[in-house]
Amino acid sequence: MTPELLLQKFGYLAVFVGTFLEGETILVMAGFFAERGYLRLPFVIATACAGAYSGHVFWFWLGRTQGVRLLDRFPRMKRHFGKGIRLFERYGAPAIFITQWLYGLRITCAVIIGISKVSTIKFLLYEALTCVVWAIIIGIAGFYFGRAVERVLGRAAHIEKYGLIVLVVAALGFWAYHRWKDKREESGEA
Repeated sequence: MTPELLLQKFGYLAVFVGTFLEGETILVMAGFFAERGYLRLPFVIATACAGAYSGHVFWFWLGRTQGVRLLDRFPRMKRHFGKGIRLFERYGAPAIFITQWLYGLRITCAVIIGISKVSTIKFLLYEALTCVVWAIIIGIAGFYFGRAVERVLGRAAHIEKYGLIVLVVAALGFWAYHRWKDKREESGEA
């Protein structure tokens, strides 16, 4: 199966999973491939919004139901999370909105918001709005990045195939590195 067919078949699933976990890189890549004609930008944006929202709701729920138990298990985290909890309780909606733009901290922030006294309805509403705005801006940025690349390089189909492979390998490497780093930090705190 060619890289183009793989992208067309599994591209939206990759966008959903990638944005469920974090998202900017995968969303910029998806916007780029939408500009190239492999994906459709409105579907990329809708999928990214759904993935990010689902992920944040899941991590919020985990914080709401298991957060205190997690903090009791890792006392060093308790100090840091306490500051975050107070921040979210004090600033509410603006703090929820800002967390979507904090690359690498979104999952942690959603867990912290879940532990806090921020109401579930407030979180769900503001998070939905935030995910929509974020998906539109980052998806369109990726799309126009693709246009800029096309203007500079021209339509070089032979480069696209290798570029797709390099981007997928880089994304997997980036993910694996962060998993390794997280595991290392957990073992250092345990």
